[in-house]
Amino acid sequence: MFIDSHCHFNSLQKNKIDTIIESCLDGYCFIDSSIDLKSSKISVEISSQHSFIYTSLGFHPFSVNEFSSETIIKYQEIIEENKKIVAIGEIGLDYKANAIVEDQEKVFIDFVKLAQKNNLPIVIHNRFEGDKILDILNNLYSGYDRVIFHCFSYSPDLLDKILERGAYVSFSLNVLRKNKAIIASLKKCPLDRILLETDSPYMRIKNVPSTPLDIRNVYSFAAEVKDIKKTELEEAVFLNAKKVFNLREYLKCSQ
Repeated sequence: MFIDSHCHFNSLQKNKIDTIIESCLDGYCFIDSSIDLKSSKISVEISSQHSFIYTSLGFHPFSVNEFSSETIIKYQEIIEENKKIVAIGEIGLDYKANAIVEDQEKVFIDFVKLAQKNNLPIVIHNRFEGDKILDILNNLYSGYDRVIFHCFSYSPDLLDKILERGAYVSFSLNVLRKNKAIIASLKKCPLDRILLETDSPYMRIKNVPSTPLDIRNVYSFAAEVKDIKKTELEEAVFLNAKKVFNLREYLKCSQ
């Protein structure tokens, strides 16, 4: 089975979504990550229609200026009304966001608390050097077993720090760019902590938008880097995703 732990069906046009869905044979599962309130509503609609798609409710740092006192209330209502929400994210920090860091931190913390209230894992977007994101997490969690670092793009030094606290690490299509630091982290990441994703359509391949179906390419490359059989990697990611996202119906009947 190919599990894409982070993609964005909710950012695609309906005809594109339909084409991808029609191309999906048995053996795929997707975690659809939203980035704001509008895309969250779209995502829960999509996941409600397809057994192999789940929703991770996100609020990207780029959306911080849209945040208000009502935002968390609206997200809580969405959680209570939908059964296939498996995480909160992507949430986090980004130096490219048009919002001051202090505001990003406040919104991030509010969404972490929302996840904790609803016993959901978080999916982190982190585009800041240093330990800023870890300092925040350390004040909110005793360990990182409910924390997923999405699109991991850093060296083994940061990898070691988050693995020590029990985090899950998700590698994206950017591994195909063969950045030495990312490849070193992918090679070092233990099988019981690894997830794989496309971050489609935002992650591009040779300047062409990707689709969630490109997850096959990530599995093939990751298996080669780790020098293991692809079936072994599939099994490991399957078990990790099932555990951290508490996936139920689809995965329970698939293996």
